[in-house]
Amino acid sequence: MVTVQEVFQLAVEMDMIHLAHRIFWAIANGRVKIDEDSRRLETIDYDDEAITVMATENKLQIGKINLYVAETSNPDRFAFYYSENVLDAHILHQNLFGETPKRLTNASHLLTKLFHFVDTNAANILYFHRKKVVAYPYYLGHARAGERVLTRT
Repeated sequence: MVTVQEVFQLAVEMDMIHLAHRIFWAIANGRVKIDEDSRRLETIDYDDEAITVMATENKLQIGKINLYVAETSNPDRFAFYYSENVLDAHILHQNLFGETPKRLTNASHLLTKLFHFVDTNAANILYFHRKKVVAYPYYLGHARAGERVLTRT
């Protein structure tokens, strides 16, 4: 059995803002308990207007940390950062490497991809790796263009 809490946690981890707020609304309004079977979520009459307002205001603060990729002065080498905003990623890159990135791009579409981390000899999907990070902005490592192998330089 998959519980309501497990579905809620996954929705939060995967930045599924509307689904997470929908489940949160159901829990907060006593329509479901967190330890119930998640199939119970399919039987609830939801207040879609209230849920849309909650999701628009992002009451659960989901999706605040993005993935940014900095094009470096080294051809075909890119630095990867978790950060709330592009400015913090830019400043961290300058502080770590003493260079201004040629370009810094929001690459959150790559969060669902599996990357290999050379330093730890482990592979992880960036969404799930992000959960292990305590403070932001955070430098993940460098990768060559088109590759999903991160090395910390």
